[in-house]
Amino acid sequence: MLKIVSPSTRAIYAKQKHLNVKDDVNVLWFNLEDSINSENIESILRWYNTQDNYIFLDCTKEHSELKHIRNKYSNDDNVYWVTSNTEDKKYVKNHIYWEMFLTAVKEMTPDRGEVDLHSQWKRFSKKFICYNGRNRPWRRELYQYIKDRELVLSPQHSIPELLLSEMKYIFRHNDVEQKGNTHKAWNIFKDLSYDYEYWLVTETVAGDDHHGHVFLTEKTFKPILLKMGFVIAGRMGVLKKLRDLGFKTFSDYWDESYDTIDWWPDRRDALVKTIEDIILDDVHVPLDILEYNYNVLKDHSADLELKNTLANLTPL
Repeated sequence: MLKIVSPSTRAIYAKQKHLNVKDDVNVLWFNLEDSINSENIESILRWYNTQDNYIFLDCTKEHSELKHIRNKYSNDDNVYWVTSNTEDKKYVKNHIYWEMFLTAVKEMTPDRGEVDLHSQWKRFSKKFICYNGRNRPWRRELYQYIKDRELVLSPQHSIPELLLSEMKYIFRHNDVEQKGNTHKAWNIFKDLSYDYEYWLVTETVAGDDHHGHVFLTEKTFKPILLKMGFVIAGRMGVLKKLRDLGFKTFSDYWDESYDTIDWWPDRRDALVKTIEDIILDDVHVPLDILEYNYNVLKDHSADLELKNTLANLTPL
């Protein structure tokens, strides 16, 4: 029996209904709300029977690194830690790697009509779309940086707000305290690829580069679902991680070297320069890569280790 326990405020991304265990195996699955450092794991392990139940702690919703808690829980035989960080295997006895947000977006494919790239006969309303949920300071700063960007043609002639004229930049919340979020509406969006050619992805984390873990959320996989080109404002290595997951990126068509720059201000500058080049040169996305990435997403086995582990558990 698999019993799933979630905080009332926790948005459910991957539905987890596809996970199965044997009838005589008991699994308590906990969807953690926050980063592992913020959770009271002791209370979970204290109040639930860990002798007769396997405990699965789903840490995939937020950025987590288990090295920070390894001395407390590393030897619990019946506790399994589920994260999107392969390095976590070093620090706990039972670890499962799962790109949960990839699975969550993959699960959308049966319920959404597949985008037909060859029906895009009309002119795009703008080149880029950029959606932002939580009003994080670095996202606001990036918007201002793009807004203030001028194309200098000569000492006497420049074009202000050139990039913004080709970009729809949306903040769903304008609260400066970042309290508003759109977790509950994470999967509500239309087929933007018929109106915009590119998605500027603003990932959850971009400027905090002292961690080694590249954390991907649904924001990265949405343009793949919609067969759109993309550039990503995130941690160094986000494009490399996508390639490691089997997707293709676009280095043969525009400059993706921003993904290799470790300091966020420099990475931001290079990212915006890439956006500028795409707009000025009117670069179009290669349809074969868009189709390829969509098919990789649709058939991805990101949850294979998780499914196999659950299926092979034996009664305690």
